Amino acid sequence: MEFGWSWHIEWQSAYEFHGHHIDQVLEDITTKYQRVMVARLTRFGKSLIIDGKIQSTVFDEYIYHETLVHPLLLSLRNPERILILGGGEGATLREVLRHKTVKKAVMVDIDQAVIDFARKHLTEWHRGSFDDPRAEIVIDDALNFIQRNKETFDAIILDLTDPIMGNSSYKLYTREFYEKLSNSINEGGGIVTQATSPSFSIDTFSGIYNTIRSVYHTTKASITYVPSFDGLWGFVYAYKGSVDTRMSSETINKLIEDRINGKLRFYDGETHSTLFNIPKNIREKLSSESRISTENNPVTVPA
Repeated sequence: MEFGWSWHIEWQSAYEFHGHHIDQVLEDITTKYQRVMVARLTRFGKSLIIDGKIQSTVFDEYIYHETLVHPLLLSLRNPERILILGGGEGATLREVLRHKTVKKAVMVDIDQAVIDFARKHLTEWHRGSFDDPRAEIVIDDALNFIQRNKETFDAIILDLTDPIMGNSSYKLYTREFYEKLSNSINEGGGIVTQATSPSFSIDTFSGIYNTIRSVYHTTKASITYVPSFDGLWGFVYAYKGSVDTRMSSETINKLIEDRINGKLRFYDGETHSTLFNIPKNIREKLSSESRISTENNPVTVPA
């Protein structure tokens, strides 16, 4: 991260960046794993920034988190046990716990400091979800957790930092990891991962999609625009076994009414259709992608 005259400069590639004016830095620390900052940006308000990348802002975090969680959980028959890898803000956990079917949600994050930050600064994100009796918070590396895990889950949600070579996340976007995840998913269950930006790193997005497609029976991708990310953002959903994921707008709206507590701000039946109606150029990139991310040859973002 670079600063100049109270600006947060975020590089999308070696050749372009997006600048955000900072009104106030609330806290800025370097933990064992990463640099973590909470700042007030002039346009987007309170924001969580990790290793120079905006993770979410109070202005539009709901777009990302509702897209990450609800298309997967509503496509499953009766999701009761959910595993979240990452998601230190607590917003993914918040959205999971809105589902009436959920009886247990295990959230695994590598960095206690991020959760402490969230408890202190990001109450608009977690809204007390850390203390919900259905929630279990585990401080651990996601790869280590999955290697030791003996439980199975109906859904696994990967709310991870971007795959940057050398950070703690790039191994969590590889075929080896997705194969390990399969052992922790119940038949008929599914996974979802954030998959970086088709705007700034379409090769990474398509590489993640194709890697997951090489492991799971049914794989789908969605995209949406997130203003604070300055571009499109991608998500990949996959299912263990044969799962019919086709749902009409009317069906989705009825599922939201029946299964989710409270009113959603972004996701509904019409939005669902928009998320999965991907433009032709991106569809062609996804269908033609041949690379598979491995630990020896991982797919990573350009900056």
